[in-house]
Amino acid sequence: MAQSAHLSPAYGIDERDLRRYADLILRGGVNLEQGQKVLITGDVEHAYLIAALAERAYANGAGLAATFYFDDRVLAAQAGGAPTDALAAAVPDWYAAVFQTVIDERWARIRTLGDPLDDPFAGVPVARATALQTAVFLPAYRTIEARINWNLCACPTPAWARRIYGVPDVERLWRDLRFAVRLDEPDPVAAWDARRDELVARAKRLDEAGFAGLRFRGGGTDLFVPLHRDARWQPAWLTTSWGRRFLCNLPSEEIYVAPDFRGVSGTAVATRPVTVNGVLVSGLVVRFEDGRVVEVAADSNAAAARASMNEDRGAGRLGEVALVDASSRVGRLGIVFKETLLDENAACHIAWGAATHDSFADGLPDDPAALEARGVNESDVHQDVMIGGPDVVVSGVTAAGDETPVLVGERWEI
Repeated sequence: MAQSAHLSPAYGIDERDLRRYADLILRGGVNLEQGQKVLITGDVEHAYLIAALAERAYANGAGLAATFYFDDRVLAAQAGGAPTDALAAAVPDWYAAVFQTVIDERWARIRTLGDPLDDPFAGVPVARATALQTAVFLPAYRTIEARINWNLCACPTPAWARRIYGVPDVERLWRDLRFAVRLDEPDPVAAWDARRDELVARAKRLDEAGFAGLRFRGGGTDLFVPLHRDARWQPAWLTTSWGRRFLCNLPSEEIYVAPDFRGVSGTAVATRPVTVNGVLVSGLVVRFEDGRVVEVAADSNAAAARASMNEDRGAGRLGEVALVDASSRVGRLGIVFKETLLDENAACHIAWGAATHDSFADGLPDDPAALEARGVNESDVHQDVMIGGPDVVVSGVTAAGDETPVLVGERWEI
């Protein structure tokens, strides 16, 4: 490969490692097919990785690699400065058309993540910022519903490093990311295949246990989450509508399932800050009654969490519960990355909003009323929040109400 003009030592990674990372995303993540087109999007600060992904996409057999960029400063200007609420949340027709093309022509899709700012929407009315972020998110979410192969991956920048460490030490961020995504392994793709097998085995054990629900206790959390009898635990390796397997999040250390939202009850205390529609929320505490959020508090930016939960009928109900144990490489780093892609893989978590339909092997009806009656949540929102940690015990609850330890000290007991 020729020397790439887009690379700079300021980004803290040499060209060989950047190329290996791009290959891992393309082969071990999105699992690009020969001749397949791929859409690569990310923040403007991620241009160096996006360019490397485009270069390596062709080396890995892509028919076409197309890109476009997001800039939160531009989105914040729109949300805060547009003359009407409707225009503040408007996206152009071409934007939705791009993602529809991805669906219709079975493209792959890659999105780079790593926010440079704690609160890019500071000073913008929360309702406007939330509405615009949702409008930007929905066309991309349609590609997930259509079951194309997609992948979310991290891109270190000096600004993101400053948010994490207090200094713009992007070389340190790359070292931590290399460990988290197993780029330090001789064959990272094979290393992720082995990790997949471990997580599949754990998911199978939980399915065999047949728990009626899970209970989280510790650190202020006391939360009961009921489970569906026919929902299956799984890791983040999914299958396209045409049968191709891919890893949707890189890294991914979780096994997850769609819960029965109707009986969720109790209090969940977030163990890490979480970014909600571009706003960093710290010290979040959420209380549920009869399956719905009834109380929200936070040390900072509680309004952003409330706005997200009020976005639609299902936004204030649970769509996912996920378990992560102490073997997670992200967790072993002991770092709050302030990026959900990484932080959710450090600890057990829940998500308010849309349920993951992949949890149901026999499929689900398209009728929203039928889904709600079954306890499968529907929403335009899906927001993960970490509630696990060394002090939080996770127990499986049987139909008779008996409890069996599942995770104690973040270690498997089942």
